[in-house]
Amino acid sequence: MADKEPAKTGLGGWVGWGTGIVGSVVSVASKTMGSALGYQELQIVNPEGDENEPAPTGGNEQERQVLWKQVAQYVGSDIMSLLSIPVWLMEPFSTLQKIGEITEYVDCLSRADDTEDPYVRVALVAAFACGCYPGNKRTYKPFNPILGETFELELKDGTQLLVEQVSHHPPVAAGYAESSKYIYELVSSPKTKFYGNSLDVFPYGITRVTLKSSGAVYALVPPVSRANNIILGRTWVDTFGDLLVVNLTGGEYCALHFNKSSWFGTGRHQVAGTVYSADGEAKMAVAGKWHEQLAYMACDDEGAALKDAAPTTLWKAPGAVAGDPYGFTEYAKHLQTLESAPLKGRGLLISDSRNRPDLIALLEGDSAGAGAAKHEVEEKQRAERKQREAKGDKWTPRWFKSVERSTDADLYEDVKEFEEEIQTWKFTGAYAERSKTMSESAPVTEEFNPWQYSC
Repeated sequence: MADKEPAKTGLGGWVGWGTGIVGSVVSVASKTMGSALGYQELQIVNPEGDENEPAPTGGNEQERQVLWKQVAQYVGSDIMSLLSIPVWLMEPFSTLQKIGEITEYVDCLSRADDTEDPYVRVALVAAFACGCYPGNKRTYKPFNPILGETFELELKDGTQLLVEQVSHHPPVAAGYAESSKYIYELVSSPKTKFYGNSLDVFPYGITRVTLKSSGAVYALVPPVSRANNIILGRTWVDTFGDLLVVNLTGGEYCALHFNKSSWFGTGRHQVAGTVYSADGEAKMAVAGKWHEQLAYMACDDEGAALKDAAPTTLWKAPGAVAGDPYGFTEYAKHLQTLESAPLKGRGLLISDSRNRPDLIALLEGDSAGAGAAKHEVEEKQRAERKQREAKGDKWTPRWFKSVERSTDADLYEDVKEFEEEIQTWKFTGAYAERSKTMSESAPVTEEFNPWQYSC
């Protein structure tokens, strides 16, 4: 591969978060963040770059100031599991559902398996990997999963995806889907860095895509996302850096660069890159906008798209549902319903995200009820952890098991460096066996019970 700066990020499901809350003064001055920083000193970044245009107003000023007092001490820290986020910052969506949202473009994997062109294949796998980013336009934070929480999803091609929260400290989720054409495996182990009024999300993890016709196995290293103006100002999300997809069996790869938004919004959302052969020869260009569409086209020897080259669309985002308060797409809204579950929810695991009482209350517009239910669920989790410690027990995931780290990517330094500290979790197959016993006569449960003990 050509020499490139190793990306320090990874694919997972937790990237968009914020509030939609706003302030009134836009500052373009760079300030040093520290634990002594005051609320009024928070830096607001306006992607449109107009210093005279106030950000839209909304939210509760007192609530924002109270939140700042709670989080100011964490500037410079990873806050993934340090804080209990208030409901007014959240969307009625679990992080596990957010992981499932990438499958909106799962047809890219089927198309990749159908083609004999190895360079089109890697472009399609890269397109699939970019499928989570249109959802990052949403600025509300999804609910953190409870240990043992699951999310089951029947994909458009009939394949079943299972995601399970296998660890709480650190937060780790594992996912698996297998069709007649592909296998999709995921370990999501995100980290964050809090800067005061912005948050970088580094969703470290391990992803493997196996295409069955060719036997090709792909690994990826995606870019970082940043939520701006999370305490004060109009919240917006930027994604920037390099996304790398490598065929571990053949050597060809796709390197995409996500532009970082400038102070005046120049280049925002732009993605451009090249598909290379194993020896670094440019084969095709890939370009688009990460929230709208992605395409490939012919390129010159340097990997730049040829003038007037006809693009072939990889995917096109449908956009948010008109009037939806959270900015959900039709597919995201579909993931909230039992219609998206295998057998339309009959035999659904009682640990499924859809049955969380706090998420349901927020979905129904009951913010107060959602806050109370969220507190109750979190208290149950704390009580169970104490009980487990008192008994000397350990948590054992139900559908995945911890295994030794694979060395399949060690020849590729970018991937090896990115993955080598991530614990590997493998699908046991027990869920697939359970699914064979389910039928349309199975009951639909509304219980949420991920607990190891009776809480």
